[in-house]
Amino acid sequence: MLPRAIMVLMVLIMLALGGFYFFSSSSYQDSFQARMFYILGDYEQSYTLAKRAYEKDLYNKMAFTLLTQSEIALKYEKYISEGNQYLEQIDAMSTKETVEEADRSRIKLMCEIMIEGYKSLPSSPLTKESLKESARQVRQKFIDLYGELFGKNSLERVQ
Repeated sequence: MLPRAIMVLMVLIMLALGGFYFFSSSSYQDSFQARMFYILGDYEQSYTLAKRAYEKDLYNKMAFTLLTQSEIALKYEKYISEGNQYLEQIDAMSTKETVEEADRSRIKLMCEIMIEGYKSLPSSPLTKESLKESARQVRQKFIDLYGELFGKNSLERVQ
């Protein structure tokens, strides 16, 4: 009975020491903060904190995972933002009375950039579905626009 109680006590002490290290380590504190910012959707802040935590402790897997996932999320956000900017520019060009050939070429180039850019987005099961869906919707807008302006035959070549 006594050896069993000593063994349980030793395990509890080890767990307490591990927990103390885990919560007192500045690397893990930064990782927890990065996780919270990631959950809240502030990927830039999450990336900064995860990078700092990973630089402090290269064995901090939580920091490495958050660093990677934040970087992927930032790529999705950048793609969506660029797509929306391009759509605004295209909208401004299309409100003119006549669309010049140079504007048509610019629109075609913007569509091709966004359609091809979607393919380069990294896929990860940990990336939020809302980000993936927003990126898919942006891509679909450009596919529809490209097909409408330049025909279905030229669309198959781009995809």
